[in-house]
Amino acid sequence: MCGRINVSDNEGIRLLLEAMGMHTWPSREPRFNIVPSQTLDVVQLQEELKLAPMHWGVTMNPPGKHGMVKKSVKNARDDKLWSSRLWKPMIESGRVLIPVNGFYEWKRQNRKMVAAYHIAPAGSNAMFLAGLYKQSTAEPGLNELVVVTTMANRTMSQVHDRMPVIFVSANEAMAWLQESDNTSLLPLIQPVADDVLRITEVDGYVNKSTNQGPRCVAPKVA
Repeated sequence: MCGRINVSDNEGIRLLLEAMGMHTWPSREPRFNIVPSQTLDVVQLQEELKLAPMHWGVTMNPPGKHGMVKKSVKNARDDKLWSSRLWKPMIESGRVLIPVNGFYEWKRQNRKMVAAYHIAPAGSNAMFLAGLYKQSTAEPGLNELVVVTTMANRTMSQVHDRMPVIFVSANEAMAWLQESDNTSLLPLIQPVADDVLRITEVDGYVNKSTNQGPRCVAPKVA
């Protein structure tokens, strides 16, 4: 899964976008602890690559016990992309890249959180997560975004059984934006190699969504 994101290193993001031929990352205030319902800057391909702000979380209205229920979904499972009426139009024409410095995951035992981890690229300071978006049905002009997830690789499985779809090469990232059929896209929706990610146990300070700053990513002191 992916429930918190770190976008705190402007230079790392700038270099990531530069590898795509982009020079549009403005100086941002560091955001160490981004949660669903907040805005993320994403890369879209229209006539050219461009940055666009999008709301993290796609609104759904599934039937409940007492009528329709409003629900916001932050992730889209890879095994549902072409079978779901919600995700299918998005995988066909609503693919974006989410530039991040890392994301957080929590290890649980008996449903209780026992440790927090920051997951970042091992060989650079930034990476792309695969995203999908759609226009909001409730707010005209608002685009809603989800992170695509897949099965965890061996490294990530120490913490969780799922992980975001990650791109560390510009070629894979461009293919995600350019391709349109599942034959071409399916090979991209895979766990990254085991040595791509660096996992660091961090302090429970990050558990509180309003907490910010370098302490969120600092290694936990034993």
